[in-house]
Amino acid sequence: MATVNFTYDYPYAGYGEDGRLQNKWSESRVTLNGCYTYPMVFNTAVPQCKHINMNVEIENTGSGTVLGRSWDFFIYRQSYGWYEVCSFTLPDDGKYTIDRDMPGYTITQIACVPSANPGSSRTWSTWYGIEQLTITETVTVNELTTGTFQYGVFANYYGLEQKLTEVYANIDGTLKQATDVLVNIDGSLVSLPKVNSAYLKTESDTMTLYGFTPPVSGSYRITQKKISGDHEIRLYGSDFTPLYDGYFYDRSFDLAAGTLYYITVTHYRGAGTSESYLQIYKEA
Repeated sequence: MATVNFTYDYPYAGYGEDGRLQNKWSESRVTLNGCYTYPMVFNTAVPQCKHINMNVEIENTGSGTVLGRSWDFFIYRQSYGWYEVCSFTLPDDGKYTIDRDMPGYTITQIACVPSANPGSSRTWSTWYGIEQLTITETVTVNELTTGTFQYGVFANYYGLEQKLTEVYANIDGTLKQATDVLVNIDGSLVSLPKVNSAYLKTESDTMTLYGFTPPVSGSYRITQKKISGDHEIRLYGSDFTPLYDGYFYDRSFDLAAGTLYYITVTHYRGAGTSESYLQIYKEA
């Protein structure tokens, strides 16, 4: 299977214990610019950070003020140490948004401190809220298969309905799954439309990537057969541009023939064991 350097916004950015790239307060104090501070540490190292949008809130807790002065934003570059990303003037209300491209380093911690030590009598409390964390990961592009599910016209108690189904046949007293179903249409045997699918079982916050290239243009439904837990689906173009704002479980999209699309299936942070089938098929 091929690999790709996949650039995307980590969906669960922010404070938390469950998400792979969420962050929490460090138990260890560090010194930056001569100032003591407790940084925020990510649950696991953030690979190739390309962009960050982060709200910073500072409150005075001592005599004097640390507001309305120059502050520095630091990241801890894995295997290298602390690195100053930028300086900014903290407004008098103590609130500032850092929204900037990043150098693509793998980072483990973040912190903001005054650009110079303001004196021992001036102390402060800090809060960080990460809104966007764009990263690049080298991930495997998993393959979709056909034959597990069939899509066609089947009779039921209410008439005729088109739906996904699994077909089994009795072969010598044993039920075996049919991987292809032929129907007689005007005297010719024709296979039912193919359903692309993939089975996935995960235990914690992880993203699995699939590639799909439609053979013909048209409306395709991207859905899932949920077994347990919570798997979120997202759709991207070949240049990693999101084609839908957020995640979904069942949606139709107009897709172009011969164009590569990426589909991610992500284990929702904090969910238990999650198991599902990703399903993609051209709607009639």
